[in-house]
Amino acid sequence: MCGGTDAFRLERARTRSKTRSRETVPQHAHPRFRVRRRRHGKSALPIRLRSTTVVECRQMPPAFRNICCCSGVSSAMRLLAFMVLATPMAGRQSKWVDTSGHHVSMIPVAPGVTLEVLDWGGTGDSLMLLAGLNNTGHIFDDFAHQFTDRFRVLAVTRRGFGASSRPPGDYDTGTLAHDLLAVADKLSIDRVILVGHSIAGDEMTKFAGSYPNRVRALVYLDAAYDRTRSPRATPAPEQPITREDTASVERLEARYARVFGWRLPEGEIRGHVVVDSDGRVTSSPNALDPAVAARILKAVERPAYDKVRCPTLAIYAREEIRSTYPNFLAFDAENKVRAERQIAASKPFQEASIAQFRREARNGRVAVLDAASHYVFLTNESEVVRLVRGFLSEVVSR
Repeated sequence: MCGGTDAFRLERARTRSKTRSRETVPQHAHPRFRVRRRRHGKSALPIRLRSTTVVECRQMPPAFRNICCCSGVSSAMRLLAFMVLATPMAGRQSKWVDTSGHHVSMIPVAPGVTLEVLDWGGTGDSLMLLAGLNNTGHIFDDFAHQFTDRFRVLAVTRRGFGASSRPPGDYDTGTLAHDLLAVADKLSIDRVILVGHSIAGDEMTKFAGSYPNRVRALVYLDAAYDRTRSPRATPAPEQPITREDTASVERLEARYARVFGWRLPEGEIRGHVVVDSDGRVTSSPNALDPAVAARILKAVERPAYDKVRCPTLAIYAREEIRSTYPNFLAFDAENKVRAERQIAASKPFQEASIAQFRREARNGRVAVLDAASHYVFLTNESEVVRLVRGFLSEVVSR
């Protein structure tokens, strides 16, 4: 959600040897966190991340993750940022072949700015997938195939992330929405269906209100939130990541499944890290830039649902402890209290957001899924696919 979406939980990072004592945890994941360091003799050990600016909430308060939603950065991306435990870059990266089946293009949208666009093909109307904050189009590498039988499926990586350009400025919602228009123009798409996760909801609402004749329908994947009213973040449960967790992509994925209840497509992971020739996950020169996320979050606007004329579907993942923290029962007493407080703080925000959408979206529908996480299209894929396909079959003419 964004009040807690893309919600980041605090992590402790410890170095394992004197040779790493001066290394620091990468700070490119969430603008909302910074590393405090304590001096031990001549060494500086990263000990804790503290919130400094509001980031996508869903991840912060439970469901608001993928810096995902409310206003911040995603838990997944937070882990990608911290997971290397300050492991230095190795010399050689292992070879890997992306088998998602998409064609990759770099499309210019403004002077000096190009965006990565993935195209899985398909026939019919164009369906454009938009990732949450700090994610890339590759987050949909698996999900995209659910729609290629009826639509031409694309995904766009917003400016500032992944392979897309990282200009020093212009990250307001209006500019990000105009980037989508530029992509549609370059690909000769008259009217597009937008399906977006987390903070992408802001861009979708802006696009539909600004260019009503260029959109057929909108689908919000835990993305329809008023991030200008995001709740104040509370301390998240600490779930330290170990060196063993970064021994391989498979180990890292296992951690995601254990801690968050979902797995990221490998193409998304490799877009943020380097995998050495021995398979170990390490830091990457293409790491997330917290300044970019901070600019986007600073420029959030109240969603103008009343200006959206096309049919819309808002899918929400209900805020619950067990779906947000699958390993809740393994928490100690302090972390259980932190989790409970986060859920208690984010639930009212989610309920208010749902009520606002119902009230202001003239052609809107709402679906609330239980036992779902902020990355609802990963944890509840079959339900989401059923809802999206059913909705589009009704509102989009063949």
